Amino acid sequence: MSRHRNIRNLDEDDYYDDDYYDDDEDAYYLEQQREQERKKKEEAERKAKENKLKQQKLQQQKLQQQKLKQQQLDDAKKKTTGGKGGGGVLVASAAPKSGGGEISLGKPPPGFTVESKKNDTATKNNNAQNMPIPQLPPNILASLRSNSTTGEVIRSHLSLVILGHVDAGKSTLTGRLLLSLNHVSQRLLQKYQKAATSIGKSSFALAWFTDEDDSERERGVTIDIGTKFAKTEKFDFTILDAPGHKDFIPNMISGTASADCGLLVVAATTGEFEAGFARGGDASYSGGQTREHIVLSRGLGVTQFVVAVNKLDAAEPAWCQERFEHIKSMVLDFLKQNGFKEARITFVPLSGLTGVNISNSDKVEDEDGWKALKKWYKGPTLLEALDGFSPAKRGYEKPLRAIVTDVSSEGKHVNVRGRVVQGFIQSGDNVVVLPVGDDANIVRVERGKAAQEGSSPYSFASPSPTTSSSTSNEAQLDGIALAGDTVELTLANIDSARLMTGCVICHPHPSLRPKVEQRFEARISIMERLAVPIIRGSSVLLHMHSIDVPAVLNKLISSEKRGDGKPRQNPRVLTGGVTATVEITLSERLVIEESNECKALGRFVLRRGGDTIAVGLIDKVLS
Repeated sequence: MSRHRNIRNLDEDDYYDDDYYDDDEDAYYLEQQREQERKKKEEAERKAKENKLKQQKLQQQKLQQQKLKQQQLDDAKKKTTGGKGGGGVLVASAAPKSGGGEISLGKPPPGFTVESKKNDTATKNNNAQNMPIPQLPPNILASLRSNSTTGEVIRSHLSLVILGHVDAGKSTLTGRLLLSLNHVSQRLLQKYQKAATSIGKSSFALAWFTDEDDSERERGVTIDIGTKFAKTEKFDFTILDAPGHKDFIPNMISGTASADCGLLVVAATTGEFEAGFARGGDASYSGGQTREHIVLSRGLGVTQFVVAVNKLDAAEPAWCQERFEHIKSMVLDFLKQNGFKEARITFVPLSGLTGVNISNSDKVEDEDGWKALKKWYKGPTLLEALDGFSPAKRGYEKPLRAIVTDVSSEGKHVNVRGRVVQGFIQSGDNVVVLPVGDDANIVRVERGKAAQEGSSPYSFASPSPTTSSSTSNEAQLDGIALAGDTVELTLANIDSARLMTGCVICHPHPSLRPKVEQRFEARISIMERLAVPIIRGSSVLLHMHSIDVPAVLNKLISSEKRGDGKPRQNPRVLTGGVTATVEITLSERLVIEESNECKALGRFVLRRGGDTIAVGLIDKVLS
């Protein structure tokens, strides 16, 4: 009998029937036991193979050692006499063959070892324990802690993710924003306009500033995260343009997991907003991504939003206040239902294509649109709203955690791109890469160059004059990357084959490393519209920062309906709209931490069959 028979048509109470699982529960868990035994056998074979290779390597080292000793012994014998014809003065006596010990051979050559593998490991651990714990330079730490408004503090850095339904105008709005800040040139825009017109997509020219892949430009759809850097009057932004299509939700999750705040773009045109904001299962629409993006972003730690009501110039009638207020009320209610505070949400009506209400300094392309909007709207422009964000709280003094998002090799060194999620990193640091456990040395640190050619966010021309004191503070950060920075690192003394997306760089001291485990206990929030309820043993795909791995919910500890306040112990099933405490087992060991220790390594999303089913927080890492 299928384990999911008529599972869509059963009520919740039907799952608590004691006879429901009797037919095949034993067979199911027997199959799981066999699978575990198979994995143990494969692991044992792998370890045996590794041990054999180690023994062969040790044998080769012993042979080399014996040859070297014999060669040095022969050289020592030749030097025991001097002069011609063997009549010289005795300088030293050779060591006797037995009972008298050996002559001193001096230090072994570089790279030569005479210790066993066990002693090597012990020495390595002792060296890591004896390494000094890194500390930020006092002048930089004082600048970070300062509340001065005179420009003498290091500028705050925020990661901004652009979210919204497909065709809401996210990439076009991002391109317009970069153009308004003078981070891209009019000459490049004219080049893109000509190329886009030649393939029949003239209105997509602004989107090409972030959609750089040929397939994205041909299809007119963002596929991967586009990363750009911008500098406003108050913040340095890393802009993450996320895809809006349902097929690319995993890429959207990867970008949102790195974000501090969000720019939610909703289209104001008739039909487009309704399609993007529709619930799944509605008769008229199959379900939009606006709702799912809001839920995912909140689960991944985004707490501040600017909601851009885009394409208001194409609404009926154009720049209609009633249409703006209708969209605002619907979106605001849903944001508050998902835990966002109204004080941290700002709504801005605008047009990304014409540039209306992007900034006050823009050249007017649509004078009539500006006049029509200003008749009733007295709020901030988009740039003013972005500068209204609260600075993110950074764990500068916490242990280093840097997540790798891209790897490339260059000669003897390895270049990696990623984000420092807490702590700091500087040139010359010794680090360890987890979960592989290999040591490396940091040769070069570049802030903000991970995805933009030629310049970092700290070299952009600021909209306002920069004081010499703030420039000197930025100069202090040469070769140093702080929590929140997007970085490019050059690593030495490590094989590029050992590095991959999702690796975590940290300090080698044992007390400063995160845990590498396979099981954890977590609190999850189930999506409202869950097609198939979750039962014990359900297989899912777990997404965390830039990786995804298969996982199994092997234990349902408790559940609670939202707003009910009555937890239910050991539930047999989890239905839509409930929160639960569960135990999850991953298919492989990962770098994970409790969410209160490190947000990036403690928040995750569960998906199944291409649908998001839950977001969660790690409460306890289990060994």
